[in-house]
Amino acid sequence: MKISVNWLKEYIPVDHTVEEIANKVSLTGIESGPVKLGEELTNLVVGHITSVKPHPDSDHLKLCQVDVGEEEEIQIVCGAPNVAADQYVIVALHGAHLPNGVRIKRGKLRGQESNGMICGLDEVGVPAQYMPKEFENGIYVFDEPQTPGQDVYDLLGLKDEMVDIDITPNRADTLGMRGAAWEIGATYDEKPKFTKPELNQDKVKDLTDVTATVEEKDLVPDYLLRELKDIKVSKSPLWMQRRLWNQNIRPVNSVVDAANYVMIEYGQPVQVYDLDKLPQKNLTVKLAKDGDKLILADTEKSLNHNDLVIASGEKVLGLAGIVNGTNAAVDENTTNVLVEAGVFDGPFVRKAAQRHDLRDDASNRFEKGVDNGIVSEALVRVTQLIDQISDAKEISKEIIGNYTKAEPTVIKGSIKHINHLMGLELSSDEIIQIFDRLGFTSELSGDEVTVTIPTRRWDMEIEADLVEEVNRIYGYENLPNTLPAGMETRGGYSAKRELSNKLRDALLASGLDEVINYSLLNKQEVDDFNILNSEYTKLLHPMTEDHEYLRNSLIPGLVRDIAYNQARKNDDLQLFEQARVFDRETGNDRPKELPFISGAISGNVIEDAWNTNAKPVDFYYVKGIVEELLSYVNADAQFSFVATADYGNLHPGQTAKILANGQMVGVIGKLHPNYQKAHNVNDTFVFELNIDALFDLNTRNVKATSAPKYPAISRDLAILVEKDVENGQIISDIFSNGGKYLKDVNIFDVYEGKNIKANHKSLGYHLVFLNPNDTLTDEEVEKAFTLVKDSLVQKFNVEIR
Repeated sequence: MKISVNWLKEYIPVDHTVEEIANKVSLTGIESGPVKLGEELTNLVVGHITSVKPHPDSDHLKLCQVDVGEEEEIQIVCGAPNVAADQYVIVALHGAHLPNGVRIKRGKLRGQESNGMICGLDEVGVPAQYMPKEFENGIYVFDEPQTPGQDVYDLLGLKDEMVDIDITPNRADTLGMRGAAWEIGATYDEKPKFTKPELNQDKVKDLTDVTATVEEKDLVPDYLLRELKDIKVSKSPLWMQRRLWNQNIRPVNSVVDAANYVMIEYGQPVQVYDLDKLPQKNLTVKLAKDGDKLILADTEKSLNHNDLVIASGEKVLGLAGIVNGTNAAVDENTTNVLVEAGVFDGPFVRKAAQRHDLRDDASNRFEKGVDNGIVSEALVRVTQLIDQISDAKEISKEIIGNYTKAEPTVIKGSIKHINHLMGLELSSDEIIQIFDRLGFTSELSGDEVTVTIPTRRWDMEIEADLVEEVNRIYGYENLPNTLPAGMETRGGYSAKRELSNKLRDALLASGLDEVINYSLLNKQEVDDFNILNSEYTKLLHPMTEDHEYLRNSLIPGLVRDIAYNQARKNDDLQLFEQARVFDRETGNDRPKELPFISGAISGNVIEDAWNTNAKPVDFYYVKGIVEELLSYVNADAQFSFVATADYGNLHPGQTAKILANGQMVGVIGKLHPNYQKAHNVNDTFVFELNIDALFDLNTRNVKATSAPKYPAISRDLAILVEKDVENGQIISDIFSNGGKYLKDVNIFDVYEGKNIKANHKSLGYHLVFLNPNDTLTDEEVEKAFTLVKDSLVQKFNVEIR
């Protein structure tokens, strides 16, 4: 909301700079900034065109003789189609500065001298979309004679100074000039003075030809009408027009402009209708029927049963609290007018405005709230303005569709408690004085104060609100600096967050780069990697189809990142993301948020160099990173990787579930070739771990031990085994039979090919035995080694080589 300082002066004495006012208001908790219109404008005056004749060398230019208050008239060449003799216009003299760095100089146009420029409103700073439509393609012409040579700035509001208030949703009372006057006046201890609007009672008649019906009274607590007969629609006066276009509202005519003016003045939206265009002499506020149409100037909206509308008979005139259609629009031929002021349910208005993409100044006010205590007065004010400008013959009394008496809010508080919460020692008189500055009525009884809040401040309900108002007006900058009382809480991360940070640091140390992706996916992406077997969580009002669902995996986002980079020739990538996924069980409305950490690696992990060859990523490289990551969990658990073909978008021969004591904690694998092709990525390996599941594992107790005093003994074992037997099964069996001195088993050779049986593979293992308390003998080692070989032969039908 832009608060015009010149307009504000009608309510409170203002002798401060706009910068000072904006700063003062900001210190009360409402963000504000100064706006100075037309600072760059110079040498703009009123000109009177005394004669116009065609340019001798142009079919559209004209030679205008213009009186600009100097001893002699000046000649200006003008190409505007609406230029004519005896017009009073805006003239930019030689040396004038206009917006966007434009400077006017004397010169010649097609051989004819031109000593300035006759201007349109858009050329002097009024945006084209807010200037009167009749001047869209030409110069601006004053409706009444002006003094040639006088500055045009005040006449047109070109250099108005404004305070731009960026309100919070609870302070919609400042969306009107009167509410803003109370707020700004309170900061300077100045009470605004308002003139109550009054109608010419000789014109007020008890007309009964129009009725109002409200079917949804719970959504429309107030709905009032007034009828004006035999008016003459004309242009609104210049003082009204300039205030409207400075508020980014286009002047239309004397009736529509009066309604818009009162919306800015009171913060109360008002609508007007051509009474003679109504199918019936009745306005009904009701819910629309599915398929009803609202005809607007440039489009047509299809309505449904969730839309609250204003209707006459079966014809929809407008969306309640938002916009009127063209069915009963007021134009220059209108003679009888119906004026509407009401209060409409904020959430209902907001949803309809969003649904039909019709948010505007009126809906914004209803969404945030309007003062139901001034609806009747605002209606009188609009009627008064229309009568003053358009001269109605008759005015109806107030026509009531629904009316709810506005009751002020009464809040009780304690002076001592208010001071305690602020950390101050203000006297009761000082606090009551602050309430008085705000226009509140106070009664003091001992320490208890009873404050009556006017209806314009509907945001106030409890004692804490009183404390906030005292703080604001007293000045936050004047509050004493004190340390908080009570027990202090030492900052830090939770144990689970500490684990998450540790895993993140481990991946960064391994050379992976962290990314952050959107938590919203499209339908296909949540299908692609639903490893959790979760129900999908869809947004009620998604922004786009690509952001409809909450993610159930981090892998789709990482695949997007890989595809984006590889499309730009950045092929060697090692990325990870630590974030939350959303798991919703069947029957639950709200999903659980689970912390996950996932990675994706593609391209070469070792670059080609003079002493090394490039090495592409493979399953075992990524598995090594995951094993390193799991070591940081410090869990008292046996981690294992079990091959699986359960996931359709992962390679069935290079994918494994990650288990901890048999419980699944993650997955690792290569993207399926078909999936890679569909998403335009090269060979990519991914992994994903559930941090919650890792955190829930028992912690391993780590004890320091001295270096062994006795030497270890090693044995190598080569076996021939069927291809289907997994290495993990072999190692597990070796540990089961190797005895208590078997410390380590490593596979060092894998061979498939010539000179061995079909469908078999040769595996080589290195076994390490160690007794930390004594020297191992060959007999002890050989005995354990024999048990290992016998068990492998028996269980897996291996051949010892």
